[in-house]
Amino acid sequence: MEDKSLAKKDYIVSAIVSAYNCERFIAGCLEDLERQTIADRLEIVVVNSGSQENEETIIKKFQEKFDNIVYIKTENRETIYKAWNRGIKSASGKYITNANADDSHRRDAFEVMVNELERDGNIDLVYADDIITETENETFEKHTPTGHLNWPDFDRYQLLCGCFIGPHPIWRKGLHERFGYFDGSFAVAGDYEFWLRISEKCRFKHIKEYLGLFLRNPSSAERRDYAVTFSETERIVNKYLIGASDNKKLLKALKGIQSRRVRYLGYLYFEKRFFRLARKAFLRSISYNWRNLRSYQWLIACYLPPEMVQILRRIKRLAKISALRN
Repeated sequence: MEDKSLAKKDYIVSAIVSAYNCERFIAGCLEDLERQTIADRLEIVVVNSGSQENEETIIKKFQEKFDNIVYIKTENRETIYKAWNRGIKSASGKYITNANADDSHRRDAFEVMVNELERDGNIDLVYADDIITETENETFEKHTPTGHLNWPDFDRYQLLCGCFIGPHPIWRKGLHERFGYFDGSFAVAGDYEFWLRISEKCRFKHIKEYLGLFLRNPSSAERRDYAVTFSETERIVNKYLIGASDNKKLLKALKGIQSRRVRYLGYLYFEKRFFRLARKAFLRSISYNWRNLRSYQWLIACYLPPEMVQILRRIKRLAKISALRN
């Protein structure tokens, strides 16, 4: 019988799967990973953080068939980044990737990305382009595309404008010894914070091939609560803006982006009638860019009676319709 402890030494990449209330996806996720062309050198670390569904039964059935699946379970719910950290600390692969339960990969995706890292020891992280689908449990080979994610080549300053590393990167496990782990206090943007944290000293490589299938899922963490997403993004970019302070043109552009982000955050609060939070957001938006007139308009709206706001919205819509007709 094969000694699994010896087999572990041969794993070149460890895929971390956070399994929380994803029972309808977990079988397809594990099948997708086991179909990879380097599956014989792939370790799958599944972290179940207090899921309320029955993923465990499915995972254990896969463990009976495959010896490369490690299963970790915690009783309490953790953030996805705390779950990733648990998985990474238990992983034995030279490289790490996050495998989202509702996404899938081209069969040679890991092989292509790992080969790039093996070929050039100076590259620390690779990311590739993705195809978008809105149909659950499709495979890369048989899917219904609704769009494409064509990411730009890496530029650290452009990363400050928005996260473009994509949902399926692969990075060297040793980076966590140098820079620490994901910040578990984040709910949806902890990966963005980590990429920015390491980007000043690390090399990222964009592979211009479609290697992943991304499910545009309305119930995903970043889509369930846009307020959290925008708030965390603002917090992260503010933390790393200092690195752009020597470039006045870039700093101005980044502050403009922050102003628009926070204005939208204020709008989300306004729609939920959280007027105190909305006012704070609009004031922050103005502090980033005092010429952001829309933030002033929404700030004033926070002090108006709700029925007056509805009247002004109707007037605005009618004015747009009239302008289009003319």
